[in-house]
Amino acid sequence: MQAPFVLGKAKKAITPPLGTPLYGYPKYEQRKATSVHDDLHANAAAFGYGKPSALLLSMDICAIRTDLRDRLATEIAKVIPILSENIIIASIHTHSGPCVTFTPGWGVSNDSYIDEILLPMTVAAAKEAFDSAVEALLGIGTTQSLAGINRRQLMPDGRASLGQNPYGCFDPEMTVLAFVDKEKKPLLNIVHYGCHGTASGAGPEISRDWPGYMIDRLEAQTGALTFFINGAEGDVGPRLSNGRTVGTIEMAAEVGGMAAMDAMRAYRSIKEYRTVEFSVVNGEISVPYKPFPKKEEIEAELAEIESGEIVGTAIILQNTCKERLKVWERGEEIPEKWTFPQVLFRFNSVVFVPFPFEVFSEITVRLRQYSPFGHTLSMCNANGALAYLPSKEQIARGGYEVDQFTRRHVFTMVDDTDDRIIAENMRLIESIC
Repeated sequence: MQAPFVLGKAKKAITPPLGTPLYGYPKYEQRKATSVHDDLHANAAAFGYGKPSALLLSMDICAIRTDLRDRLATEIAKVIPILSENIIIASIHTHSGPCVTFTPGWGVSNDSYIDEILLPMTVAAAKEAFDSAVEALLGIGTTQSLAGINRRQLMPDGRASLGQNPYGCFDPEMTVLAFVDKEKKPLLNIVHYGCHGTASGAGPEISRDWPGYMIDRLEAQTGALTFFINGAEGDVGPRLSNGRTVGTIEMAAEVGGMAAMDAMRAYRSIKEYRTVEFSVVNGEISVPYKPFPKKEEIEAELAEIESGEIVGTAIILQNTCKERLKVWERGEEIPEKWTFPQVLFRFNSVVFVPFPFEVFSEITVRLRQYSPFGHTLSMCNANGALAYLPSKEQIARGGYEVDQFTRRHVFTMVDDTDDRIIAENMRLIESIC
């Protein structure tokens, strides 16, 4: 007879000290925290039969690069008996937290913060979650939310710029997973929705941005630890009253209040709690690279970039060109494809699908449509942070996010990466059935 499904949960504060540079915009070094609007946390949930065999972490920061994800998972695996490949580490993508990744011109990894706060508190949260596991049941609620809006505003010339596009694709579905113990006492809520954490703009306050208001409201109303998983936020920003994709901490409260009401509506729609069928699927996903550009082509692109003002995205593109030239200078072998390990978590009709990208909403909506599971929840900035993954239809329009996909990385994935990564994930999803 199979042991019962168990769940353990925990959260630990990972708020950085005042004076810490906040990540997510140009002039990174000049934007330092002057106050704590709300604390940041490492949120952990451990799952399994009899004892936990898998771990989900939701981090209240912008993004976690792949090597840091691997470091955190390795350290966690030293203190609890969970394989590092059975750990998903996602970030909520607030732009009002510390930098633990590296983007030229936008942020330098805060290694002292990682060593002194992030790593030890994340490990502590993981251990507490593992040690606190109890038998649990699951309820699922959904609703439609307008907290987000497509942010690729179309200009008269047809190109996309950051703003609001009321005609553009976005995923309005918000899902709440509510775990309770055998006596139906609330244990943990997980809220899934896709929207950038940019409502508070480039202010000096440390904050979880708009998700913080939603998390706190649901936690206070239900008595269960609550955390957020960001879905398809690559082309979705908060629906701000200023018509832009960035605002103020007051605007974050407006969007957060809207999201909080939606989350409560989804929670209250839950009619029953069921025993949990849980499984973990591990695999590998591969996507081919485009042919590597010739040295002369790279030099010409670099000259064009350096003929203008080197700010913002231009700094990133300049750095990419220089790194590509180094590939030629060192005579490195050009890889044909990019491969990364994938892990899926399944809970009854729910399957979590992590993406190490900021995925465009059309991609995740398509994946959900093809999936045999009723709730296929894609996760952005999960187990890595490789910037944007646009749909191939949007690549033609260009814009900030497309530049990040086509010109940021030394080796560039093919334009139909969206189709390929959907097919690769569907192969793993179908193996669960």
